[in-house]
Amino acid sequence: MTGDAPAHPAARRRRDADLRLVRGMWIIAAVLLAWLAIGFFREPPASWQERSAVGVLAACFALPPLLTRGYRKRLPALDRTPRTATVTGHEAHETDPDSDSDMPRYDLVAVTVDLGGAAAATMIADIVAEESIDRFAVGSTWSVYAFADPAALNDDPDRTRVILTEAHDDVVRAGYDLGYYTLHCEAGPGSDLLLRRFANDPR
Repeated sequence: MTGDAPAHPAARRRRDADLRLVRGMWIIAAVLLAWLAIGFFREPPASWQERSAVGVLAACFALPPLLTRGYRKRLPALDRTPRTATVTGHEAHETDPDSDSDMPRYDLVAVTVDLGGAAAATMIADIVAEESIDRFAVGSTWSVYAFADPAALNDDPDRTRVILTEAHDDVVRAGYDLGYYTLHCEAGPGSDLLLRRFANDPR
């Protein structure tokens, strides 16, 4: 995090646990693939049943990190100038009931905020957990950061997002929704999103 305030310890713990899990899965997948390669040269060589079983296991460990790479990529530049956002309502998000997804239903907070000298309708990217959502009543104001180019993340104006600043680290969050990139995690205070890398962060 490159803001003036340090990252909330709970958010750091969640981020570090996620990184450990991803590294562990890559290590297991690499070991299984190494065994698969060695199986071609050992005496006696590995049977096709053994190779198939190990290949499936390696894929099971490698696929989750591969499929979630999107939310680990560097994000567009963030303008860390605090802006005042006014809540205009809540928007429910849930998966298609006919799909196999176990993604929980959640609300995003709709706000208006000054972007480029004009009031713009947008959404707070932080997924506010149930225990904190009542604080986001219509008309309440919150300090947020906006992306330097609001359209850089998503070309669809209905998918633009702003991010709660460190001033609201006490808000309990359950992940974030950046439009195309969504992370659901264990609910807790602190911003998982501000721990991400942004294009204008110092190296």
